[in-house]
Amino acid sequence: MAERIFKTEGLVLRTRVLGEADRLITLLTLNHGKFAAVARGARKIKSKLAAGVDIFTYGTYTFHRGRTWPIITGLDTIERFPWFREDPELYPYGSYMAELTDRLVIGEEPSPAIFELLLDGWRMLGESKEKFLLCRAFELKLAHSAGYSPCLDFCAMCGSDNWGSEKGLTFSPREGGLLCFGCQGAGLIKLDSGTVALARRLLETPLSQVKMIRPSTRQKQELTRMNSLFLAYHLDLGDLKSRHLLSE
Repeated sequence: MAERIFKTEGLVLRTRVLGEADRLITLLTLNHGKFAAVARGARKIKSKLAAGVDIFTYGTYTFHRGRTWPIITGLDTIERFPWFREDPELYPYGSYMAELTDRLVIGEEPSPAIFELLLDGWRMLGESKEKFLLCRAFELKLAHSAGYSPCLDFCAMCGSDNWGSEKGLTFSPREGGLLCFGCQGAGLIKLDSGTVALARRLLETPLSQVKMIRPSTRQKQELTRMNSLFLAYHLDLGDLKSRHLLSE
C-alpha cells in the first residue's frame, strides 16, 4: 500500500478503543489483505464513522496513510449482518469465523478467496439453522485457501490408498491427513469412513449447500476432533476465545 490515499472493500474483524474518542479497527480487505486502521472520533455519538466500524460490517473504506496506522477518512456501508445482534446464539459463531480468519491471515497480501469465504460464512449463518456444519465447512475451506488442506484421498506420507479397513481410517494431525496401514504410528485418531466422506464433501460443497447435508452424531463428533487437532497443529492458532462459546 504505497499510495497515500487508497480505497477498498473491507470486512471488520475486530475493534477496540483507542484513546478518548477513537477506535482501532482490524479489517480484512479485498485488495490489501489484513491491516489495522484508526477511525478518529468513531466513539462520538454524532460520528459519521460510528456505524461502519463495528464487527460484522461489510463496507467500502477510504484511507489516508498515517505515521503508524492508516486513517479511515470515509466509508460506505454495503452490508450489515443484524442477525448476530438479534440472536445471542448466532453471535459466537460469527465471532468465531472472524477470529479464526484474523489469526490465520497475516500481513497485507491480498486474499480474495478468504475474503469471499468469510463474507459467505456470515451470510449463511443468518440463512441456515445448521451452524455446526457451517463452522466445520468454514474451517476446512479456510485451511484450504491458506494452503493447508488435509490430505483425505491418499496416505499423507507415501501416497498409498491401502487403508487396511474401510470401516476404520486413521488420521494424523501431525502429518496432516490419512495414513495407510503401513505408515501408521503414534498420535493417530480413528475416523469412520463416513466422517472422511463428510469432510471431503464439505471441502467440495459451497457454503450455501451445506445445510442439505445430514451427518450422524458420531460423524459430527469425529469431524470436530479432526478439525480441532489439525488446525491446532498446523496453523498455530493458540487459544481462540470465541471457540469456547460455541454450543456444540
